[in-house]
Amino acid sequence: MTHSHKVGRFTVTWLVDGYGRAPNTLFPNFDMDRARAAADQAGHEYDGQTVEIPIQGFAIQDGDEITIVDAGAPDGYSDTTGKFVAAMEQAGIDPTRVTRLAMTHLHVDHVGQMVEPDGTMRFPNAQLVSGAGDWDHFFDDAFYASKKPGGREQASIDVTRRACLPYAQQRREITGETEIAPGLTMVPLPGHTPGHCGIRIDDGGDSLLIWGDIIHSATFQVAEPDWGVLFDIDPDQARATRQALFAKIAQDGTPITGPHVPRPGPWRVEKAPIGYRLTAI
Repeated sequence: MTHSHKVGRFTVTWLVDGYGRAPNTLFPNFDMDRARAAADQAGHEYDGQTVEIPIQGFAIQDGDEITIVDAGAPDGYSDTTGKFVAAMEQAGIDPTRVTRLAMTHLHVDHVGQMVEPDGTMRFPNAQLVSGAGDWDHFFDDAFYASKKPGGREQASIDVTRRACLPYAQQRREITGETEIAPGLTMVPLPGHTPGHCGIRIDDGGDSLLIWGDIIHSATFQVAEPDWGVLFDIDPDQARATRQALFAKIAQDGTPITGPHVPRPGPWRVEKAPIGYRLTAI
């Protein structure tokens, strides 16, 4: 499934991979009363046990240049994902014509379709662009060894390594806010991972921020920006980044979307009786 939106000269297409369902325990600060209040404010159904988490990437087209922002979950990730490649086909995107992979970060559900089933590059002519620190983090053998042998976290890192390693000779690391192509800027948003970034699109007074994993659940975390997730590498930094970003874009009105933001979007963040809320544009 796809959905497109114009940002000046750019065409941004949502490449929907599917969705997951996360238990309450994903959120270390979870509180049932606050969760129900947040869900009510967001207008989302909540069964008291799990929340739906969209999983999607984006294609940004500028003339002949195509930038993919995040590349879905790997095959077999869940029975409700696996549509990323079909979404690219529906959007008419030839992977061999993709110019760059601008990754918000390198977690498994963002890099899963960077390679074919045989491990070769799905995007052979694309440069892999990511925030400084992420590559070293996911290829850190000491970090890997600190996880349960054969456990879920090691398996996740294995998938990330398998997806990223073929691009080792055509990758670029970004330090600080950096324009990676005219009108496309990588914006550091650290905490979830060391190199976690957003990608901001600007043209002719129009803008859109693809904010990475600033949130996983719009049901909870927009109203409760102090709620992180278990996968945050630096929970305190992730919380501070989210709080500062919400305050900034609620004031300046920057439109947003993200890999785990509800569709279709884009949205604006505005102050609400409880924290913030998303409003459709």
